Amino acid sequence: MEILDLLNKNQMNFNIEADTKENVIHEMAKMFLKDGVITDIGKYTDSVMERERTGTTGVGGGIAIPHGKSDVVKTSSIAFAKLNHPVDWDALDGKKVSMVFMLSIPEGSESKEHLRVLSLLAQRLMDDDVIDALKVAKTKEDIINIFKNKEITQ
Repeated sequence: MEILDLLNKNQMNFNIEADTKENVIHEMAKMFLKDGVITDIGKYTDSVMERERTGTTGVGGGIAIPHGKSDVVKTSSIAFAKLNHPVDWDALDGKKVSMVFMLSIPEGSESKEHLRVLSLLAQRLMDDDVIDALKVAKTKEDIINIFKNKEITQ
């Protein structure tokens, strides 16, 4: 499974209005619910917040990769959002977050697979060219192409 297998245009939003990490997670979870990825927004967001309590998913550079594993998740997926206003995420570099990739992981799914996808995503997000492209991306197709181009060259 690759990033592009999970990144879905229906689960992208370039205009999230939220003032806390919890609100961002809730707003993004709405995309999962609308698309049938999860069946219960409350239980899913609880699983993501539980993971946040074990350590920040703010990886630096204005990016966070929250994720939750729950029995209300029907399929693995990656949602993407740009925030209207940066939000404090207790990120590793101390900077506020303005872009979020959120993963849904079914309970009981092969943990190695979800860790591999998380690792792939984190690797891509360490590339300055990817970060620069994400910052100026304006369309869902832009986001897909950023990862399509990177997967071909690596």
